[in-house]
Amino acid sequence: MTLTTEQRIKLIENYANHIIDGLDTKSLESMVYDLLVSEYETFTDGHILGEIEELYGKELVTELMEVA
Repeated sequence: MTLTTEQRIKLIENYANHIIDGLDTKSLESMVYDLLVSEYETFTDGHILGEIEELYGKELVTELMEVA
């Protein structure tokens, strides 16, 4: 079966909503954590440090580095 672009987008959106509706809070938190870590692993050091600093300030960068 070949889907049109619109059918594919709607199918993906509906499937994602179906999965989310079936998750409890702990499973949802785990999924978000895994997705964020997977995405940030593709960033360069400069990119991730810059994002954290831009969104939260230098203090959080320092704090997160101390925890590591």
